[in-house]
Amino acid sequence: MWCFPFQFPNSTLTGRAPLPTTALVILPLLFSLPAAGQGFSVYEQGTCTMAQAGAAVASPCGDGSSIFFNPAGLLETEGVTVSGGATAIAAQGSFTDDYTGTETELQNDPILVPHLYASWRSSPDLAFGLGVYVPYGLETVWPTDWDGAFEGYENGLQSVYVQPTVAYQVTDRIRIGAGPILGHSQVTLNQRIDASAQAVPSDQVPEGTTFGNLGIPFHTAFADAGLEGDAFGFGGHVGVMVDITDRIRFGSRFLSPITFTYEGDADFSPVPTGLQLPANNPLASSSVSLDFVLESAFVNGPLVEQSIETRLTMPAQLVAGVAMDVTDRLVLQADYQWTGWSSFDTIPLDFERDALDQERNEDYENTSAVRVGGSYDLTEAFTLRGGYLFNQAAAPDRTVTPLLPEADRHHVTAGLGWQVLDQVTVNVSYQYLGQNDRRGRVRGPRPGEEDPSIEDLNSGLYSFHAHLIGTTLTIFL
Repeated sequence: MWCFPFQFPNSTLTGRAPLPTTALVILPLLFSLPAAGQGFSVYEQGTCTMAQAGAAVASPCGDGSSIFFNPAGLLETEGVTVSGGATAIAAQGSFTDDYTGTETELQNDPILVPHLYASWRSSPDLAFGLGVYVPYGLETVWPTDWDGAFEGYENGLQSVYVQPTVAYQVTDRIRIGAGPILGHSQVTLNQRIDASAQAVPSDQVPEGTTFGNLGIPFHTAFADAGLEGDAFGFGGHVGVMVDITDRIRFGSRFLSPITFTYEGDADFSPVPTGLQLPANNPLASSSVSLDFVLESAFVNGPLVEQSIETRLTMPAQLVAGVAMDVTDRLVLQADYQWTGWSSFDTIPLDFERDALDQERNEDYENTSAVRVGGSYDLTEAFTLRGGYLFNQAAAPDRTVTPLLPEADRHHVTAGLGWQVLDQVTVNVSYQYLGQNDRRGRVRGPRPGEEDPSIEDLNSGLYSFHAHLIGTTLTIFL
């Protein structure tokens, strides 16, 4: 699911309260979720290839999944082929605080990632296909009663790509394939807002004084913030395959970046603090409820329901690899993948109330991944597959948060293909994702804290791993 925090600048709240105005500093809203690939990418778009750690660009499986793994591979299919399935991702993770030793656990339910392909090889030189897959998307669910809830506690992202594809045999040894992509993306974001960061609405204190300066504890929740939105985007996908020799093949593909401009609604609901400001505070001579002071923010202030627009770019992917028929039964493959995560850099946020508009820097870095895998035909009916994958983390040290606590990852895969009938094949696979522990943070800068160091912010250790199980049914007509 990717990370997407933001924070409002100081804004003026108007309404009837003990004093006429309250200035607020609010909201790092976000989105992300632990995924099986780099950043918030999902590479498990076909169970046959998943069992080989995703190594398939030079020799895709003949089940139509080449629409994702290499469009030129549609010429590996015969007649009409229809396949569909899903991968279940069961993620487990935690954050261990440096100072208290407290371990907070991720609360994700298993996530299903579906895929569906149909192809038709109309002649030896020409094939057509249509694929529906989810290359980017995630989910993170954390408790609401820990510090990380102010970065985000229940958030989701889903990007579905629909890709019509055509593949053509250019020469005896060269095949190409390509297709346009229509993408649809949805986001759901939730987080807590901190009362201690809100400015005190009084002329009796210096400008910029916050309720934290009056003794309200850091990370006192007084509001829940939620955002929902969706968007469409357009891109393209192209691939090539070359037979170097009768036993060695080369393949490459390029998936274009797609920019989504999300339009949706932001809404806010109060969370009672139960706190009282003591007598002779800057707002009143007598004790007053903090909840009452902040109440008008939800009526006619900045925390009213409003429209919001933001823009995110799903990154480009460039993959190249080789496949070798070691024997008539054994095929080995190796792929290199580059992903252009630097496109996830600056996030503009445009609210209905212009005073809240801002930009957020994420500064993701381009990444590399190496995949090696193979398949062995045990019998005419059963094929055994396995593989290994290593991928780099995209998030820099400063943005390792509850939204996407990512680090370098190692994956081990295994699977079995079963030719049930001449017209029916079933593939099953298992993948273990082991992530290196990585230091990260659960908070942004405190009010008045200017440009804190990474060492000051990163206050604990994130651990993460996942189990993935995939199944695909393929029918040959």
